[in-house]
Amino acid sequence: MAKRGVALRGRTLVALVLAAFVLVALSIVWRRTLGIGQSERLAALDGKRNELEGERARLESDIRDASSRQRLGVVAESQLGMHIPSDRQVVILPRPGRRESP
Repeated sequence: MAKRGVALRGRTLVALVLAAFVLVALSIVWRRTLGIGQSERLAALDGKRNELEGERARLESDIRDASSRQRLGVVAESQLGMHIPSDRQVVILPRPGRRESP
C-alpha cells in the first residue's frame, strides 16, 4: 500500500513558523551588529583623517614660515656669513651676444 502525503499538524506548523521567525530575527541582529562594528571603524578612521589633515596644515604652515625671505635672510647671514651688498659692491655686467640694432 502506498502512503499518502502526511498533512502538517497545528503544532508542527507553529513550530516551523516560530523557527523561521527566530532565524530571520537572528540574521537581522547579526547584520546590525556587523553594521555597528563597521560604523565604529569608519568613525575611528574619520577621526584619524581629520587629525592627519590638521597635522598636514600645520606642517605646510611650518614649511611656509621656514622658507620665507625673512627667515632665510637671517639664516644666510648667521650661518653662511652672507650679507646684503652695498651699492659699491654691486657690479652690473652687460649680457654678451646682445647687439643693439642701429
